[in-house]
Amino acid sequence: MRAAFVFDQDRCTGCEACRIACGIENGGGRDLAWRQIHTLNPAHHPALPTKHLSLACNHCERPACLLGCPAAAYRRDTETGAVLLDSDKCIGCRYCSWVCPYDVPRFDEALGVMTKCTFCSHRLAEGKAPACAQACPTGALSHSARPETSKEPDLLGLPSLAFGPALIVKRSVASETEKTATLSHGGAGLPRGAQPIPKRKILLRSEWGLVVFTTVLPFLVAWFAAGLLDPSSSPPALVIAGAGGLAMAVSTLHLGKPFRAWRAILNPKTSWLSREILLSSGFLAAATLARLFPVESSGTRWLGIGALLAGVGTVLAIDALYRQIPVHPVAGPRFDAAETWLTALFLAGIFAGSAWLWLPSGFLKLAFSLSRRRRFDDLETGTPRWLPPWRKLLLLLGCLAVSMPGSEPLNHVLGIALATAGEVLDRCRFYLELEPVSPGRILHAAARGFLPVRHDVHLPAEAL
Repeated sequence: MRAAFVFDQDRCTGCEACRIACGIENGGGRDLAWRQIHTLNPAHHPALPTKHLSLACNHCERPACLLGCPAAAYRRDTETGAVLLDSDKCIGCRYCSWVCPYDVPRFDEALGVMTKCTFCSHRLAEGKAPACAQACPTGALSHSARPETSKEPDLLGLPSLAFGPALIVKRSVASETEKTATLSHGGAGLPRGAQPIPKRKILLRSEWGLVVFTTVLPFLVAWFAAGLLDPSSSPPALVIAGAGGLAMAVSTLHLGKPFRAWRAILNPKTSWLSREILLSSGFLAAATLARLFPVESSGTRWLGIGALLAGVGTVLAIDALYRQIPVHPVAGPRFDAAETWLTALFLAGIFAGSAWLWLPSGFLKLAFSLSRRRRFDDLETGTPRWLPPWRKLLLLLGCLAVSMPGSEPLNHVLGIALATAGEVLDRCRFYLELEPVSPGRILHAAARGFLPVRHDVHLPAEAL
C-alpha cells in the first residue's frame, strides 16, 4: 500500500510523543530527530496564535533528495512508496538536506552520513501504522492510503514546491481564520527572541572548501578562454592541473565520507552535482592536454574548443546546482552577482584586456549586487555583510581602471588580483547568506512579519 501521513493541526498539542516513539522504534531509544515539532509563537505572544506542526519525511512523488543526490544513495520502495536512504552509498555531502524544503535528512556526525525517516516501511509491510502515528495520543497524526490525486498541502510552515508530498492536511474553518490572521497581523513582527531562529545548515567555516572550488574553477575557465584568443597569455598546463586538482581535492573535505567521493558522479541523469563533477573533470583534463601540445596543431585547437565547452558547462552546472536550493524570498533574488557564469565572463574580459567583456559584465555584477534585497539581515539576525555595496563599487572601479587595454603589465596583474579578491569576498558573502528554506524558517519569518509566498524552484526535467 502506498501510504501517506495525515495531520490535523487542530488536535496537535506539541507533546512530542510522535518524536519519542520514532526514536524508540528506529534508534533504540536514541533521538534521531527524524520527526520534528515546529511551533509558531512558542512564547505565546498575544499577537499570534500558538500552533504546532509535526513533520517528518513526506516521501514525495518527486523527491528533491533522491533527484539531487549525486551518489545514487536514495531509492523508492515500490510497495509502500517510502523514499529510503542507503547509508553505505552516502558520501555525506549534505546536499539532500539543502534541497529538501521540509528539513528532513539529518547528518550523523558520528557516522559521517545522512539519515532520514523510513516511513517505518517495515511496519507498513506488516500492515501496521508508523510508530509516530500509532503513538499520537490526540489523533493529530495518523496514516492512510495515498490518494490517486492529491493537492499540495496548505499549511503555514509548509512551502508549496510541487514535490508531491505524501501528506494530507485536515483543515477547519477556525484554522483557516487563524492562518489569515497570522499572515496579516500587521507586518511589524514580534519582538526579537519571541520566535527562535532555527539553526543554520550552511556555515562558511564548514563550507570553505566549496568556496575554493567555486572560485578557482571559474577563474581557470576564464583564463583558459582568454588564452584561446591570445595563446601567449594562456595558463600553463601545470597551473591548470595543479590548481584545478587541488581545488577538487579541497572540495571533498566537507564530505562526511571523503574516500567515497568517487560516487559523486553516479547520478548525472538528475543531479547537477554529478554533472558539475563530470564537467569540471573533463575541463581540467582537456585543458591540461591542450596546453601540453603545440598550439599550431589542429588537434590541439579542437581539444581547446572541447575544453572550453566543458568549462562553460562547469560554470553553468555550478549555478544550476545552487538554484536547486529553495530559499526564503526575503533572502534576496535567486539570480545575483554570485553567479559563476557572470564571474567567468568578467574575469575572461580582464584576462584578455577586452572592454567588450569586462565592462558590461562588471557593471551587470555591480547592478545585481546593489539590487539585492536587504531584509535578509533583519530575518537572519547577526549575519555580517563582508562587502558593503560602496566598497564593492570602489573595488570594481579600481579593477576596471587598471585593467584597461594597453595598460602596463604590472597594472594588468594588479587588476586581475583585485578582481579575484573581490570575487573571493563575494563568494564568501554568498555562502554567508545562502540558507535553505524550512518549516522552522517559514514560521520564524511569519512571526517576524515577513509573509511566506510560493517559492521558485527549478526541478530537473526528468522529475516532471
